[in-house]
Amino acid sequence: MQRVIGWALAGVVFLSGCQSGPEQWGPFHGQVVDAETGEPIAGAHVVVQWYRDPPSLESSTRAYDGQEARTDANGRFLVARKTRWLTAWVKRPGVGVFAPGYVARRQKVSPPDGRPFVDPTVVEMSALRTREEQCGHLPGEPWVPEGAAPETTKAVREYVLALGCEGKH
Repeated sequence: MQRVIGWALAGVVFLSGCQSGPEQWGPFHGQVVDAETGEPIAGAHVVVQWYRDPPSLESSTRAYDGQEARTDANGRFLVARKTRWLTAWVKRPGVGVFAPGYVARRQKVSPPDGRPFVDPTVVEMSALRTREEQCGHLPGEPWVPEGAAPETTKAVREYVLALGCEGKH
């Protein structure tokens, strides 16, 4: 009987760090548009990034997983649902958007109290018109385990290299 109680308590502790629900594992969808014109931005990179933060005396947040997608001609994207079983201490994901020559400004969710990227979400991006603006808003590579977002990682590296913003990155 003590063994059963011990396993039950261990299960409660293990599961206490879990997050669940549609906002945790997707699917995630939305549209990326130019903030000024409202026109869709085709080919933008969208990365969903999950983090794991197990209990610790020190900060121990780590990249847990990632998944990427690209926007279509209408600026729409879909990141498929992930299936995970052992997800203790995995936080709700973050969603990053990268489009060369743009910076994300805001996201609008419908309804206003909806769940971003689960409910209809529009990401508005502002064009960076000059090299100085572009160098002032250099993107970082996605914070995901290696190989989780290869297209986005490659696109960010090529963009930063092509800009040649010395001492800025």
